[in-house]
Amino acid sequence: MAKTTTTKATKAPAKKCATKAAAPKAAPKAAAKAAKPVAEKKTAAKAPAKKAAPKAAAPKKVAVEFVADCPLATTVSVAGTFNNWAVDKDMLKKDKKSGLWTAKISLAAGDYEYKFVCDGKNWDAGDNKIKHV
Repeated sequence: MAKTTTTKATKAPAKKCATKAAAPKAAPKAAAKAAKPVAEKKTAAKAPAKKAAPKAAAPKKVAVEFVADCPLATTVSVAGTFNNWAVDKDMLKKDKKSGLWTAKISLAAGDYEYKFVCDGKNWDAGDNKIKHV
């Protein structure tokens, strides 16, 4: 009988050790799962701050002057890649002294093609002009 009791006592601690060993393994997994949502929340909270920085660094626009010599025209506009070739969007004003048509348009840095349009239908002849900003 003593042997049976000793055997049972020996087996019981072995099971407890196995249970204890399994519990710590499960605990870090549970802790890791619990930590992940917290880390994701912190990451999500930081993400909008990163998106705000590029908005502050928007490209600066420069005032560019367009001058056309169309003495007989009643209206003059400039159409180009900066306004999707719209004929009626950027109208020029005639200087009474010089007779030149001028307009100042704010553009971001880059290269733009354009043409002057007189009276809404007469486009400049030849190749597109290029404005480097």
